[in-house]
Amino acid sequence: MEAPRTLRTWPTWLAVGALVAAEAALVGLLASQPLGWPLVLLQAALTAIAVAWWLAQRDAARLYHLQQHIGAQLGEALDILPDDATFALFDDQERLVLVNQRCRSLLPRTAAFMQPGITFEALLRRAIELGEIPESGGRESWVQKRLSSFRTPGAPYTQELPNDRWIRISQRRLSDGSTVVLRADITDAIRKERALEQARLQTQRAQSQLYEALEAMPIGMELFDEHDRLVYFNHKMGQLRPWFSLDEGRGQTYEALLRIGLRQGFPPDAMGNEEAWLAQHLAQRGKRCLPEVRGYPHGQWMHAYETRTPSGHIVAVRLDITELVQQRQALEQANQRLALLSATDGLTGIANRRHFDEVLATEWLRCARQHETLALLLIDIDHFKLYNDHYGHLAGDACLRRVAELLAGCVRRAGELVARYGGEEFVLLLPSTDRDAARLVAQHCMEALALEQIPHPRSPTAGHVTLSIGIAYTVPQPERLPETLVDAADTALYRAKNSGRQQFEVSRV
Repeated sequence: MEAPRTLRTWPTWLAVGALVAAEAALVGLLASQPLGWPLVLLQAALTAIAVAWWLAQRDAARLYHLQQHIGAQLGEALDILPDDATFALFDDQERLVLVNQRCRSLLPRTAAFMQPGITFEALLRRAIELGEIPESGGRESWVQKRLSSFRTPGAPYTQELPNDRWIRISQRRLSDGSTVVLRADITDAIRKERALEQARLQTQRAQSQLYEALEAMPIGMELFDEHDRLVYFNHKMGQLRPWFSLDEGRGQTYEALLRIGLRQGFPPDAMGNEEAWLAQHLAQRGKRCLPEVRGYPHGQWMHAYETRTPSGHIVAVRLDITELVQQRQALEQANQRLALLSATDGLTGIANRRHFDEVLATEWLRCARQHETLALLLIDIDHFKLYNDHYGHLAGDACLRRVAELLAGCVRRAGELVARYGGEEFVLLLPSTDRDAARLVAQHCMEALALEQIPHPRSPTAGHVTLSIGIAYTVPQPERLPETLVDAADTALYRAKNSGRQQFEVSRV
């Protein structure tokens, strides 16, 4: 902003004083002359105008310095945003007003042109000219599309930068016509998505290669006659059962060969229950419609196929599926991790609504069977929207995480659950908990948050973040729905809010 021309040196002050003195002398002289009083009044008016002009200039100078001070403070405040976040403010004429240092470092070649007063279009074209927006490809159609999205802000979108960097741009038009542009560096997220997709493709290729390898791999095969006596087995089958050779086993019955294996400790899962395992195995001989998975020494796994021929012979085939079993085990572990993730709220790290609904249904039936009391606390952060409006959504997310951490510390018994119910609402499920115990837990939650003293200057309730809690408890009945407990807690929460917040109310189902 250009500094106003103002009276700020001693010669100027002296000139104004001289002007006032001269005007006073002239007034005295003219007052003694005929028709002098109209001129006196004119001169007095001119003097008043000069003084008013000086006062206006003085106030303009003070306003200018105040604006400079506020702008400097705001610039310093914006520079403490996270490293991956940038901020730019344009006025209602699309001229740059303010930009933080991170924005300059994000577009280093264009940084020198990020001066107050430059228009958004000029800055955009300069960045394209300097090669800092490769996505544009120098196309005028892209420039017009970007200008349109700036003038009519919509949903956030992604933009590519040099050196395989990516940002997500969010824009908002303010009530005075100015526009705020926020950029977040999402390069790591994009690269992780690529790596995940590559890993998925690699996994698919590995599975394909595994199945192809199993088809081409030599298999173990053996033949038994109509009396179930061994006739032949190949080399691969001999490797699977090294405790007897073909010469030693030929002519022996399938039962006799199984007993040799049992004496050698195979299969391991039959040890200690050998005769029962043997009887079950012989009863299924030649009757299996589906292959059986069998474990062998040295960590090998085989699919065991048995087929009875029209002449009564039994052909047995062993297909090595060790890699397939290992991959299945890895897949099961991955599914377990996925199940954990699907039950966890991504922002706060505690259980999500889906997991809460599942646990509530389970505990409802269990408490109904055992005639135990089930309590539920529905918790809402007071005036959270005002908190978000004051501090921004990033600070709001941090507040949600901290509240979730504090609430998680308030449940200690096995079976108790704390979950994010939605938005700024949380829920505590307390099996085998009566009314008084539930009230103690609610009081503990409110006291833990009060000790934390998270500032909330916009809250009409208190100067820090507070909670309102609705408590519901009952001895569940199988014929009733568990949602009735949630509804009762919601009703109690409504009463707590209407009673001034920062308190809890109790309902019994």
